[in-house]
Amino acid sequence: MFSVTLQSVWKNIYRQKRPWKRHIFLLFLVGAVSAPISYYLLHRFAIGIDPQNNQCLPPYRIYLVDKYDKVPVKGKPFAFESEYIRPYGKGIKMIDGVAGDTITVTPEETTVNGFMVGEGLELTRESGHTKEELTRTGVIPEGRIWLMGRTKISFDSRYWGTIPESQILGRAYPIW
Repeated sequence: MFSVTLQSVWKNIYRQKRPWKRHIFLLFLVGAVSAPISYYLLHRFAIGIDPQNNQCLPPYRIYLVDKYDKVPVKGKPFAFESEYIRPYGKGIKMIDGVAGDTITVTPEETTVNGFMVGEGLELTRESGHTKEELTRTGVIPEGRIWLMGRTKISFDSRYWGTIPESQILGRAYPIW
């Protein structure tokens, strides 16, 4: 019959322990490999979260921001910083216009090169402007971009105009 005592179990466990020097070597090896990889990933990527009740790019709320990808691409979401976005100073919007594009903003719609990219001016009062002040047509200058949300109540370039490309933080990839 097989008999197990606490003392026999303890002896088996004690015999299977590795020397402490091997543990230190493995710990150093894991740290040496994971530290540069972690640094690279944390330096290159960031997580962007849209805390608003009314999202400007539904249905997504969480984004992975690639801080090394800053070349503006029309129709793609990008993270940016701007003094117009309060209280956070950072936002994620779609780039709908780049240098050379013709922008037309009216109370009914916003167009880029004749294609509608937004409707209305729902936040006119909150922006501190009148619809007449916001109605305009122009060409986006070199080094600037036009950013838009995908809802009528998105606070975007309709209200504050273009921003410099230097304020792009990186391309945003929707996660959830």
